[in-house]
Amino acid sequence: MIQMLSDWFQNAWSALFFFLIRPMWKWVLRRVTGKCELLRITYEERKGAKRTLRIERSLKLSNVTYLHQLSKEEDVDIVVAVGEVMKVKQIIPEVHMKFKGDLQDCLCQICGYKRLKREIEMMRKTSYSQENSEHEEKLMQLWKILMPDEKLESRKSKQWSVIGFQGEDPMTDFRGMGILGLNQLLYFAIQYSDQCKHLLSRSHHPKYGYSFAIVGINLTNMVYKALVSGSLRTHFYNVIDGAPRVQDFHEVYCHIFWEFDQFWFKEEPEDIMQFGTMRDKFNRKLLHKLSKTTTILKSDFQIKE
Repeated sequence: MIQMLSDWFQNAWSALFFFLIRPMWKWVLRRVTGKCELLRITYEERKGAKRTLRIERSLKLSNVTYLHQLSKEEDVDIVVAVGEVMKVKQIIPEVHMKFKGDLQDCLCQICGYKRLKREIEMMRKTSYSQENSEHEEKLMQLWKILMPDEKLESRKSKQWSVIGFQGEDPMTDFRGMGILGLNQLLYFAIQYSDQCKHLLSRSHHPKYGYSFAIVGINLTNMVYKALVSGSLRTHFYNVIDGAPRVQDFHEVYCHIFWEFDQFWFKEEPEDIMQFGTMRDKFNRKLLHKLSKTTTILKSDFQIKE
């Protein structure tokens, strides 16, 4: 009963805010400042996550159909859209000369983030297939980079456990994240070869060791969920001027993997059975960090013995 009342009050307050309080407050501010909400944001905020997030929220909550719909689209002609917004809001370009460029930048980031989610989702839904030569080549390339001095005796082998797969066939470990899991491991191995091999070496620690590949796939899941929930917008809106690319998403993964390894050894878990607890704790720290509009995810990737 108490929960039902709480939900009712919350819904009632949300409706009151959206349909009455917010429109009234926007009307007052427009009369006082002579600027619509979108224009005020571009004057008040510098380029970065805070500005783009505020623009995004303003579009989403707008009672103007075109603006509200714009917040949902991912394939938008940015120039045309900005022109329409300026018409709807009666913004004179000769008076507010920076607005057009600022709004274009924000819309490019907003729409680009949505497209990135679609691309990553397609990768995640693409199952690893042993019949797919491209998939097999990537897997073999991963082995060669991480184990350059050891020849893989056969496609199915206990040797895969050396780089942290569970069984004799790595294909089974990619079921949750599809080809995305392999793509991210391989990207890390190619772009940061020394650092990746360094973490693999640390994963063999006699006391604090972990399954390198399995942990990597778990971290792919973590980064994927942060992308889908929108948490990664903070980072991307701060560091990418235009639309974020798949490569930018993979860079976040590399950062997360590097940071998780540091976190794991700092926590000194009793054994690998603590992985779930440590992973969740690390994820909470990550999401808390991403909740701050100034956050940028980066690592120095300096190997320290």
